[in-house]
Amino acid sequence: MGAGTPLHAQEAGNATQLAPVTVMGSSGEAIGYVAEQSSTATKTDTPLIEVPQSISVITEDQMREQGAQTLNQVLRYTSGIAPETRGATATRLDQFTVRGFSATTLLDGLRIFGSRDALPQVDAYRLERVDVLKGPSSVMFGQGGPGGVVNQISKRPTADARKEVELQVGNFDYRRANFDFSGPIDESGQFLYRLTGSGYMSDGQLNKTEERRYFISPSFTWQPSSDTRLTLLANLQRDPDMGSYGSLPRVRTLVAAPDGYKLGPDFYDGDAGFETSDRRNHSIGYDFEHRFNDAVTVRSNARYLHAEGIYRSVYSNGYVPDSNYRLLTRRKGGTDVSMDTYAIDNHIQAKFNSGVLEHTLLAGVDFAHLDSDTLSSSYDETLPLDIFNPDYHQNIGPLNWVSDTNQRQYQTGVYLQDQIKINRLSILLGGRYDWSRTESAGTNLTTSTPTASTTRAEAFTGRAGLIYNFDNGVAPYISYAESFEPQSGTDANNRPFDPLEGEQYELGVKYQPPGTNALYSVAAFDIRRKNMLTSIPGCFGAGCQEQTGELRTKGLEFEARGELSRGLSIIANYSYIANEYTKDNATPTRPSLEGTTPYGIPKHQASVWARYQLQSGPLAGLGVAAGARYLGTSSGGTHDAFKVPAATLVDAALDYDLGRANPALKGMSVALNVNNLFDKEYVASCYSEEWCWYGYQRSIRASFRYRW
Repeated sequence: MGAGTPLHAQEAGNATQLAPVTVMGSSGEAIGYVAEQSSTATKTDTPLIEVPQSISVITEDQMREQGAQTLNQVLRYTSGIAPETRGATATRLDQFTVRGFSATTLLDGLRIFGSRDALPQVDAYRLERVDVLKGPSSVMFGQGGPGGVVNQISKRPTADARKEVELQVGNFDYRRANFDFSGPIDESGQFLYRLTGSGYMSDGQLNKTEERRYFISPSFTWQPSSDTRLTLLANLQRDPDMGSYGSLPRVRTLVAAPDGYKLGPDFYDGDAGFETSDRRNHSIGYDFEHRFNDAVTVRSNARYLHAEGIYRSVYSNGYVPDSNYRLLTRRKGGTDVSMDTYAIDNHIQAKFNSGVLEHTLLAGVDFAHLDSDTLSSSYDETLPLDIFNPDYHQNIGPLNWVSDTNQRQYQTGVYLQDQIKINRLSILLGGRYDWSRTESAGTNLTTSTPTASTTRAEAFTGRAGLIYNFDNGVAPYISYAESFEPQSGTDANNRPFDPLEGEQYELGVKYQPPGTNALYSVAAFDIRRKNMLTSIPGCFGAGCQEQTGELRTKGLEFEARGELSRGLSIIANYSYIANEYTKDNATPTRPSLEGTTPYGIPKHQASVWARYQLQSGPLAGLGVAAGARYLGTSSGGTHDAFKVPAATLVDAALDYDLGRANPALKGMSVALNVNNLFDKEYVASCYSEEWCWYGYQRSIRASFRYRW
């Protein structure tokens, strides 16, 4: 799309792209804030200390004690991630970057398909952990960006009986109820169940907006023997309201207008009578594992999902000229989206020795399909908004529907991986070949003409790494990994564009002191995204793009997680991300992007979270926690037009196990979470002079939980 096309329109036009990635599988039990194993990186239960690539695990304890309820909130204390790039405005979306790039989101190891307007957003209460594998990950999960994958792992049936109900209240008229029941159905424990559900409603941070969500997630496990397990997972969800999707100009947010007046973080730029974000989805899937013997295991997991979304929005697009920064010019637009998606992954694992080499060989094939129908409007100018006397119930009028499109996406991949151990040296080698096809057919409603296109792509991606585990817990490693992303369109010779390519070189050290519940890691990395489209200088019309662009990230990460002493747990991290365009073409209407930085990616970020639970005395069972998050400066607008200032945010929490104070209250606990404790007013990011987004104001949540 052209440079003048609104960002909102660009995203709607790309409505049925594959969503970013998250990985999942059998994971091993996590104690406190530290997990020891993850299947996200290798699809085998490999200890984190033996994986030659950066991976962060956010445990259920961390999510609960920090009061996280969205994926963005879950990721706030994770190195290398810039969460909430749209601040408090886009609560309906999980918008973040990993190492300066988008990441693929997964649920239970399978890609989450979706579009902006029918996104099947996963509520944090459904999850038992989140794994973040950093860097290109196409060998395991197929097409995706070079940032990595974020794998959200669902709660599963448990062998021990658990029952939990929870009530929460907070500012912005927040009210929520959760329940989670799990345990065996029969005496032998062959059949297990889990039933998790939640409903919440709240005012949005922006005036005149609301948020509402309801979901129920049943699951069932059949385990006829210790070698065979089948788990069925389902979810039914409705998000009838999910805030806004607007923005505000730089003038009156980052900088004051000549009259000195600035708009606050609760200012709404839309129309309450027109705004709609109504999403619903349901899914069902399975996770199967059978071990033939100590050497050979087969696994299969699959999911079917149906999602629908109705989106209507009025959003600001800068100020009306010569209005003294008083009238916001606005556009209106919308979509109706319906989609069905299927994903399946099958693999076989074999363990064997060849001389002194110990092999864990993995061979697999996966398939994914999306079938979507999207009715899209144009993004036309509509009535302006007077910021000093806003009218949120104007006569916006009907939308101008311009296209009705059916899109079908297919991806098939075959992969092979070998994990080789020679005493304390672990070597990881993997390769994958993918075939993808996108078919699009529809009608241009403006001209009543049919449209059709087909894009095909295939690619080989590889990975290699080695890590050495010393007796003292130190494990240095080095690795290389690749990714690919199909592109649509053709070049000047009418040849289809090659896929985008990503590659990463990473060098790091992990440290797990023997006998402790702690894990420390430091990593340096160099990531390049190649084959990006650029305009051909002096060329006009069709076929005026070539693949000469490149975006590069050089960075450093540090992360520490552990229980330093009984009752004292800590998470600390720091990230340095130097992200810039290293190749680009200039055109008569736009300077080259070379040497500039994409918006919304701070060069420096740091955070620390500590919690201590009193172990004795009259207040035994009282937990006290505090955290600080530093968000460094980031670029705003193209060509680093201006800077978005840094911000430091403070979070705090209290929780109390009432059963420690009185045995009659066993199972009962209360908690208080306050995010942005000092109500720091800050701008999260700016895409341009016209589009900036405030970060979250102070959020207060009080909860009562009963477990039995």
